[in-house]
Amino acid sequence: MEKKLIIVLVALLLIMFGCKGNKDTNKVDANDGIIEESYAEDSTPDGMGEIKDDGKPQPTALSSYKYTWTEGNDLPPVVVIIDDFGQISGDLLNAFLDLPKEVAFAILPDLSNTENTSKLANKADHEVLIHIPMQAENSSANPGKRYIKSNMDADEIRSMIADFHKQIPHAIAANNHMGSAATAELSTMNSVLETLDKLDLFFIDSATTAKSAVPTVAQNLGQKTLKRDVFLDVPDNSEATIVDKINGLTRYKGRREPIVVITHCHNKDKLEALKKFIAQIESMGLKLIPPSKALRLATPA
Repeated sequence: MEKKLIIVLVALLLIMFGCKGNKDTNKVDANDGIIEESYAEDSTPDGMGEIKDDGKPQPTALSSYKYTWTEGNDLPPVVVIIDDFGQISGDLLNAFLDLPKEVAFAILPDLSNTENTSKLANKADHEVLIHIPMQAENSSANPGKRYIKSNMDADEIRSMIADFHKQIPHAIAANNHMGSAATAELSTMNSVLETLDKLDLFFIDSATTAKSAVPTVAQNLGQKTLKRDVFLDVPDNSEATIVDKINGLTRYKGRREPIVVITHCHNKDKLEALKKFIAQIESMGLKLIPPSKALRLATPA
């Protein structure tokens, strides 16, 4: 009986210390078990996106994004990227163009308003990204008529991205539209990042999968990248969601690298929600910065 009691006590102590250890690492990976659903396809962890193994050597394991922390309570600056431009025009587009110039526009290629939106955004001093359509794990998801596929030939990837760049020549970077399948492929993302580098562009991972190969590829190529931390309009544009997203920023206290927020341009509701978010974070003393400045503050992969 005494032996059994001792075993139980030891087990309880091990569990207590184990839990403490996990709590200490939360500041590093900042996942906290929070799951956000991408509006278009997959569920994806919000936060650092760290991929952990079972502690055994795994030569093929993917790298995770690296962040540095201080002991302070200050929040880092915020990057806001609006996805899916190229479809809207008129008053709605003009209203988005009136947002602070630090807000970046991610524009889909091959659409009726792709080239004009690129010109207008550049004229309004918004940084422009190529919103590259990529294959999703969900076969029913439609990235567009042309998109980067998993294990696509490197020459085909280079040709497609070069054509996208011709349509969006003002781009300073690119991010993925959907892409949970394509961004998980090392060879595919190696071709993508190599091509972007030759065009003097950098990549921002929209983080539609926890199995992203982007940090591994960037590390191998010696490139800096950024990763999406928050989808602002997921699951909706309600007041409660915006409050929840703002409250959730506290998990980034002490992080040196900027917080990357992505939303979408589909309708006026998303615009109004974004305006409320920007007004609130500015009232909190947070600084809004463009992606190019965020890249300078990023930790190498």
